[in-house]
Amino acid sequence: MSNDTHTLTGHDYLSDEVWLLERQRIFRSGWLLAGAGQRLQRGNRTVVDLAGESVLLTRDLDGALHAFANVCRHRGARLCEAHDASSQGSLMCPYHAWTYALDGALIATPHLDDTEVDRSTLPLWQYHLREWHGLVFVSLNPDPPQFDAWLQEHAAEMLRFERFGLEQLVVVASTRCDIAANWKIVIENYQECLHCTRVHPELVDIVPLYRTGWVTDRERPDGGVAVTRSKESSPYRAEAPSLPGATELDHTSYYGATVFPNGFVDVTDPSVVISTLYPDGPNRTVMTMDFLFHADTLAAPGFDPQPIIDFNVLVGNQDNTVCEMVHRGVASLAFDHGVLTPKDEYVIWFTEHYRRTMGAT
Repeated sequence: MSNDTHTLTGHDYLSDEVWLLERQRIFRSGWLLAGAGQRLQRGNRTVVDLAGESVLLTRDLDGALHAFANVCRHRGARLCEAHDASSQGSLMCPYHAWTYALDGALIATPHLDDTEVDRSTLPLWQYHLREWHGLVFVSLNPDPPQFDAWLQEHAAEMLRFERFGLEQLVVVASTRCDIAANWKIVIENYQECLHCTRVHPELVDIVPLYRTGWVTDRERPDGGVAVTRSKESSPYRAEAPSLPGATELDHTSYYGATVFPNGFVDVTDPSVVISTLYPDGPNRTVMTMDFLFHADTLAAPGFDPQPIIDFNVLVGNQDNTVCEMVHRGVASLAFDHGVLTPKDEYVIWFTEHYRRTMGAT
């Protein structure tokens, strides 16, 4: 492979014009990861920003998940802010107190009776939602692509994780960080490990293969890499019940998968980490990390999930620092593009996949 294999350009990373095209062609056409569904208990709601569209996620009292535009049908007021959380079983607009059930039905219009407002015709505007083994996906497209076919095209690596019973896990902790970098830079960083020895000394201490710069073991067809559990520095050294469906090999391995365009799934028995990216323009990316474990693991004598959580937060913060450094660098007048090497194979995959999805610009 020659140096003719290029990264995206500075314009691709920084341009408002490109960002507007991405919103239309990528974020509003297919499916987007919205996080781990286990975070939402019955009667609860949360707000996520999907590339500039505020989306209200609810789990009604029957346990069904819904995705709605976060806007009242009366005069267009925003119903909930990102910091709002409630278990009251309904949604009340702060403007005129129009009230909706968690399934989107309009159930109250103060000072207006049935002769003045036909509530049955004014449910919340709804977006398409699919739950895949506990992961929530939302489409802003009125006519979205068929979900299973989309998953095969944009997140095929994740299909290997069906055996782990992700839907049986519980969210133990969630974190949120603001990254001053373009969302594509964050994904590209995840796709390679040429930076790992320098940036992640703690990580390469327990995943020795990463010292070579390769992301996957060339001798393993399952995409996994060996994890060293004997070191005192390893947060995964504890003996605990494994994930459902995990084999002896799985117990000593790490697996990662990219969900294009906005997520990562990392499996290191006995934990699963769901990272969801919420791009906010070309210069900022919000990322949440949900940490999932099986109830049997959590109940095991002496098991403490905190070292695993702390370790992943540490590695994530290290990645965020270098992503912000790259974002500042590609703003240089001199930067037209970077070059990609054979060990950047997954960055190459992402770049080509991005270009195909975007089409001509």
